[in-house]
Amino acid sequence: PPNSIYFTPLSSYAGWGSELFRVPLTQAQHKQIQLISQDFPWAFNIGPEPSAAEQGVTCLDVLNVLHAALQHPLSDTEWEAAAQDKQVSLIRACNHQLNPLILRVDWLGSHVAFGGLVKDEALARRRLIPGAGEPPETWVVRFKSLS
Repeated sequence: PPNSIYFTPLSSYAGWGSELFRVPLTQAQHKQIQLISQDFPWAFNIGPEPSAAEQGVTCLDVLNVLHAALQHPLSDTEWEAAAQDKQVSLIRACNHQLNPLILRVDWLGSHVAFGGLVKDEALARRRLIPGAGEPPETWVVRFKSLS
C-alpha cells in the first residue's frame, strides 16, 4: 500500500499525512464492510487493522485495501470474463505503462482517481447472488479521471 499521501500546496490539508485518515469510516464504526463499484466487477471485503479494531474500519483501511487490491495482476478468468472492447482497453492501458502485466487498476481505464464512496443499496442487492440473504454493509467506490 502507499506509504504517503500528497496534497497540493493550495489544499487546506497541505502538510498533513496519512494520520488524517485514521478515523472511523462511519459513525457506526463497522467491523466489516464491502466495497463494490460500477467501474469494476470485484467486491473487496475490509476489516479494521488489528491494532485499531475497536474503532472499526477507518478511511485509511479503505484506501489501503483498495490500492492493494487494484495492484493485483488480472487473472485468466477475469480476462476471459471481460468483453472484447474491455480487453482492447486493457491492452491499451498496459501498453502505456512500464509493467508488462495487466493489472486490475487497468480495468478502470482513464478513471483511476478515487472519487469517494456512496451508498447504493439497489446496486449492492443486484451484485449479490440470488438467495444470498442481506448484503453486508456495502459502499460503492466512485472513480474519476485525473484530468
